[in-house]
Amino acid sequence: MPTSRDYDEDTGLTSPLELALERNVQAPAIARAAISGLCQDLRLGGSLRQTLVLLISEVVSNAVLHSSGPAEAPITVTANVTPNVFHVTVTDAGEGFTPSRRDPERVEGGYGLYLLERAASRWGVETTSPTTVWFELPLSA
Repeated sequence: MPTSRDYDEDTGLTSPLELALERNVQAPAIARAAISGLCQDLRLGGSLRQTLVLLISEVVSNAVLHSSGPAEAPITVTANVTPNVFHVTVTDAGEGFTPSRRDPERVEGGYGLYLLERAASRWGVETTSPTTVWFELPLSA
């Protein structure tokens, strides 16, 4: 996991965080801990940290639950931080998908991409294989 020593004060860039997670119920917690640790190392707190932890949890949970790829294929999480943006990518071995709007009549589930839409400054989904969902949050409000 990157630490503050991986931060380059001249460029404002960090070494990317890269995780290969098993596709199981522990994956979201591991991703949350890694993102939270990176935020701590970079002294990013408050609502930015809370939003990053929420969104990574939702996106990794979606990969665990909905991937059409083989169960043994890993979920890859990459986080890059520039002077202006925190960029996260989650990739699984699925076939990609086209996002649809959340059904407001649905009580259970379906909140992951809805939360991305509401909280991320930018986000997207690759519609081809492998499935990749990415999002960005600005470092300053």
